[in-house]
Amino acid sequence: MFNLLRKTLYERRFFILGWSLGLAFLGFAMTSFFPSFSGGEIDGLLESLPPALQGLVGNLQDWKQLPGYIGSQVFDIRLPIFASILSILLAVGITVAEEDKGQLRTLVALPISRRKIIMAKWLSIVIICFIASLAVVIGVEIGVITIGEDLDQTVLVRLGLFTWLLITALATLIFAIGIASGKRGLTTGLGIIIAIGSFLLTTFAQSVSWLKDYEWLSFLHYFPAPEIAKGTVEWGNVIFYLTLIAVSLLVAFIFFPRRDIKAV
Repeated sequence: MFNLLRKTLYERRFFILGWSLGLAFLGFAMTSFFPSFSGGEIDGLLESLPPALQGLVGNLQDWKQLPGYIGSQVFDIRLPIFASILSILLAVGITVAEEDKGQLRTLVALPISRRKIIMAKWLSIVIICFIASLAVVIGVEIGVITIGEDLDQTVLVRLGLFTWLLITALATLIFAIGIASGKRGLTTGLGIIIAIGSFLLTTFAQSVSWLKDYEWLSFLHYFPAPEIAKGTVEWGNVIFYLTLIAVSLLVAFIFFPRRDIKAV
């Protein structure tokens, strides 16, 4: 199992490197803009935005203090978009993409159980998601140092760990769909629906009253980054993501050992 884990990580070394550099730059760039945004010069411009679009910029009060700004502008608004793309590409890449290439059929012919294949691939997801989350935190930390601000390190610890949980949960869900069904179109389509639907629902629920009743359906509803940055952690949100991971793995363990792997 661990040989397969090492092989999976090695084959995705450039994927890991590219995403890590990109997410680190995102964290650095957005943090570097804090002095320009915190002075109040653009408050009037942002307040003039239509209510339906204000969810795209977050709460203006969060812009005044560095923790709130990082939670809102880095982890709450921009990071979920990139995290969703990463999760879809990663989960599809190690499941249905490999099956379409015939690699998965070759793998199941080896003397390794299908359950160990699931665990090896899932552990690779956990590790890659951790590296990606750490890259964001490092980028933010470099940005904080660059602008000469002070930031309580527990803020980044909380945000980093919760980001890791978010990305891992989403990737695990898509992974389970792919490994259980073997259908690339279904896996990619559902992944996009979950990601885009969650982003739109969470964003516009702040200003569209009838959407608020359905915001709990959003995957991102359970990741209130500005509140996490301020020190408020709802353990119910943690339990939600952990439960989703457990259920997704259970689905994978039930269906993957029983289905046929298609040949190329």
